[in-house]
Amino acid sequence: MADMATGESNANSSDGMSAKELIDAMSVDDKKALKGWYFFDWANQAYALTVMTVIAPALMASLYNKATGTQSGDAFYAFVLTFSMIFVVITAPALGVIADRFPIKKKLLKWYTIVGIVFTALMGAAPYFGSQGYIFLAMVFTIGTIGFTGGNVIYYSFMPFMADRKCQDHVSTWGYMYGFMGGSMLLIFHLIVLLGKFWDTNFTLAVIFVTSSLWWLGFGMVMFRWTPEPEIASNHEWEGFTKTAKSAYAQVFTTLKEIRKFKVLALFLFAYLLFYDGVNTIASMAAAFGESVLRLDPSMNIMLLLTVNIVAIPMTF
Repeated sequence: MADMATGESNANSSDGMSAKELIDAMSVDDKKALKGWYFFDWANQAYALTVMTVIAPALMASLYNKATGTQSGDAFYAFVLTFSMIFVVITAPALGVIADRFPIKKKLLKWYTIVGIVFTALMGAAPYFGSQGYIFLAMVFTIGTIGFTGGNVIYYSFMPFMADRKCQDHVSTWGYMYGFMGGSMLLIFHLIVLLGKFWDTNFTLAVIFVTSSLWWLGFGMVMFRWTPEPEIASNHEWEGFTKTAKSAYAQVFTTLKEIRKFKVLALFLFAYLLFYDGVNTIASMAAAFGESVLRLDPSMNIMLLLTVNIVAIPMTF
């Protein structure tokens, strides 16, 4: 996997070649590694779409409203989501530094993925906790979201090693497409489960969460088997978790100080942060808003968000 070691080894030979030509010229092993990376997006969209965007927000809002006799379940969900995101914001930058210094990307990704998968399955038990269901769901959702978002930090750090620098846009586009397609296929299955009314509501929700975790596990294994650990040229040595974490945060603060010298880059990153946060807030809050305010049926919530996701597939190009 020499090409994956630097992501730039073809820099001289790639002059004049398009991204597609460079991808076509990759070795069989490199293409397999790249496809494995794509399939991880296919896999974890089970959480991003079914769990985090559609089912968990509406369920948490519904359980909270029933337990408290209010209609502020969407606000409670927003609080829970914010809490989990704060944890990720605090830890993700240092985690990224550590992943770039040491060849442990797959190990970190594996542990975050395991956490996400296990706690996704546990969410299915929330309706059986009665009036305390929203508390249980809030706890397991928080940990599951940390597993998902923390894993994504590591997952994205693979991209520079997957292909030539010229191909980064192509690779990113196909990754998004795989994600939208995988998430849509699973959500269609869950819509059939809901509309079919094969079981009572609580068991149906349990089936949805468990199948989401199994989807994530099954297709996630493709990356762990096909995509090797990127080779990192680094002189850093592991000095224990505490010292390594301190060194990573020191690097983060140094980077933040240095970035002020590049005003255009700083402005772009700030604007992107606002844009990305706005888009994700709308997506994450849509189902909870539909449940608490619009009183939408769960199947209608799914159909609306599924439509948006399907429309997004061709838009990735």
